[in-house]
Amino acid sequence: MTTYLLLHAFPFDASMWSEVSQRLRADGHEVIAPDLTGFGTAPLGSETPSIDRMVADVVTLIGDDPVVVAGCSMGGYVALGIARRDPALVSALVLVDTKATADGEAARANRERVAVLAESGEGWSTGMIDGLLGATTRASNLDLVSHVEQVLASAPRATVAWAQRAMAARPDSVDVLASLDVPVLVVMGEEDTMSPMPEQQIMVDAAADAHLVVIPGSGHLSPLEAPDAVAAALRAQTPR
Repeated sequence: MTTYLLLHAFPFDASMWSEVSQRLRADGHEVIAPDLTGFGTAPLGSETPSIDRMVADVVTLIGDDPVVVAGCSMGGYVALGIARRDPALVSALVLVDTKATADGEAARANRERVAVLAESGEGWSTGMIDGLLGATTRASNLDLVSHVEQVLASAPRATVAWAQRAMAARPDSVDVLASLDVPVLVVMGEEDTMSPMPEQQIMVDAAADAHLVVIPGSGHLSPLEAPDAVAAALRAQTPR
């Protein structure tokens, strides 16, 4: 039996992993899928925005034995943060539709723009659906499109602003991958425009033991768009 720690994307909560979790648990594996700081039932608090704060909240759930740490998008940043803080807790690292590089100046400016819009009560998520979901999903799975639209509309504005600033301030983590001596699985949706192939290749090249899985017909939220494929990738490429 393997224990998987599944970390969700912005601005979702742990429920985005529900279908993948069901498949892993059906095979007898244990799944820990927490709400990250400020999302779902997790309190936001008043600390300075930081991925390290999210990491600190999560590592208390792991215990003493190493687990497979998997994160999608923002959850991938947290997964890399766990590997940086305490690599002994990581038996394998799974990075789903995410990146290890830090934000450039333009990306940081855009995150601050979104944060300010969220705080001001304006429409912070306009157009974001096209980046989050692949073209195939947007054309063929209208229920999921509606679900993601509802998540964007209902996300707590203070948490949106906090998380955007936390992601903007995150460090480059390519060095973390280079230092790991555990398997690294890199998963991307073929239609993911937010974390494109060049970013995935940086992670694959940095890690000593890395494998890339590309999921056809999926965008930036592959655990929601293609849960069967994501669960299969987790089972096939991580320790038993």
